[in-house]
Amino acid sequence: MRSWAIGTVPAWLSTSLLSWILAHLLGVPLRFGQVAVLIFLGLGSASVLLASLAPVAWLFTVSAPPPTAAARTAHNLLYLMHTGFVGSSGLLGSLALRQALRATGRPPEVVRRVYGAWILAYAFVGGEIAWALRPFVGSVYHPVVFIRDDALRGNVYEFIFTDVLPHLLSR
Repeated sequence: MRSWAIGTVPAWLSTSLLSWILAHLLGVPLRFGQVAVLIFLGLGSASVLLASLAPVAWLFTVSAPPPTAAARTAHNLLYLMHTGFVGSSGLLGSLALRQALRATGRPPEVVRRVYGAWILAYAFVGGEIAWALRPFVGSVYHPVVFIRDDALRGNVYEFIFTDVLPHLLSR
C-alpha cells in the first residue's frame, strides 16, 4: 500500500539535496541545514498564498461539468488553472527565499544563478510529485481517487505537451 509520505518526504529530501549541491557548485557554500530552512521558508510562504486561492479553485471545480469526453476542454483548462495556481504560488513564495539568499552577502549575480537553479529544481520535482499524487482534479479518463494505479506511468510534461496543449490548440 502506498502512503502520502512516499511522495512528500523524498520530494523534500531530493529538492533539499539538489539545492544544497547547486548552491555549492554555484558559489554559495551553505550548510545542508541552512538550505533546509530556506526551503521551508519558501514552502511556508507559498502554502499561505495557495491556501488563500483554495476558495477560488473550489468554486471553479464545483462549477465545472461532470467529467465526460464532451467536457474534456473544461477539465483540461481546470487542470491548467490548478497547475497555474500551484506554480505561481510557489514562484511568489520563493521570493522570500530569494531575499534570504541575498542576505548571505554573496554577489547579486551569484544569488540570481543559485535562485534560478533552485526554481528549476523545484519546478521539476514539484511537477513530478504533483503528477504522481494528482487526486484532486477529476479526469475525463479516470474517476477521482487518492492515488491512481497509473500514478507512476508517464509524467506531467508529457501529458501537457501530448494531450492538453494539442487538444486546446486544435480548436
